[in-house]
Amino acid sequence: MPHENTVDTYLELKKAIIYRITHINSGDVFDFDGFSMFRAGDKIGAAISTDETCINIHNVHPGKSYTLDGTNALPGVQGNFLALTVDSSVTDISDPVKQEDFAHRILTFVTTENGTRELLLSDPWEWAARVIAMSGDTATELRPYPYIAELCLVNKLRAAGLMSDVDTQYRGPDSGVHDFELDTMSLECKSRLHGDPETKSGELVISSEHQLSRTGTKPLYVVYFPMEDTGDLSLASCVTEFGDPRAVIMEKLAKMKFVEGDFAWQRPYHVLGSPLVYEITDDFPRITPGQFVGGHFPSGITKLVYHVSLYNRPSCPLDDFVGAIKNGTPPVFTV
Repeated sequence: MPHENTVDTYLELKKAIIYRITHINSGDVFDFDGFSMFRAGDKIGAAISTDETCINIHNVHPGKSYTLDGTNALPGVQGNFLALTVDSSVTDISDPVKQEDFAHRILTFVTTENGTRELLLSDPWEWAARVIAMSGDTATELRPYPYIAELCLVNKLRAAGLMSDVDTQYRGPDSGVHDFELDTMSLECKSRLHGDPETKSGELVISSEHQLSRTGTKPLYVVYFPMEDTGDLSLASCVTEFGDPRAVIMEKLAKMKFVEGDFAWQRPYHVLGSPLVYEITDDFPRITPGQFVGGHFPSGITKLVYHVSLYNRPSCPLDDFVGAIKNGTPPVFTV
């Protein structure tokens, strides 16, 4: 941990951090050795001084209640900083357990040992993922690759003449039941990052009981993008391919906290092989409201997330699927 590598020093510093967590007012900044603690409204946090390249790091989440952001000013202090904060309006900082956890996260955040600082500044997402793995926190950091996959699909549908109105038909960032609602079909875009321990290869993560439910009589398809976090495909490269709808796309991405110039905007990925399309037929493995008594969740269940294996499910390469729909012929799905 930072400072002298002794248990006594660590415990004393942790005790001092907890004191400041519980005795700090909005506008206060307190300097420690190598970092500061501050409060701005409901946000309480720790900050380290960085160069200006970190200003565009935003909305990295190393835990359910924590956010990592770049900023060029602490309350009353100028400079370039990386700040780890918690929102006290939604997190009970009077809870001793939460105080201990936050203090531990701060100590992890400010340490310079074992290459931790270098990783934090070069790849804050990877740093956050390691913090989550060490803490057992199930929160995940926000990465742009699911929206890169959606924009790839927007571009392909528009190029084939299958999408006429990006604003109303691309529903993903607008919390629509399905990512795409076209005149003749619904599409759900799913992506998986290679090496993600949360998701196995060939597996969908379904985040609600309605996500695999058809809209009226329209067919529903899932388009599956396997991806890797290297390459030359980014939000920036996807957005440059749009003409008139660019402003609409930018507005939709902003709703998901992705803004041009942010660190995530240039983060590179590429698609591994061909995306595959799956038709959601009656025999497709899924959970629907009709499987529950009265068509409702059991009492006390507020959200449903489940995984679906694609093993031995008939699929169609995305290019073949788009070509068939464009030509008015049925897509061919094979195992």
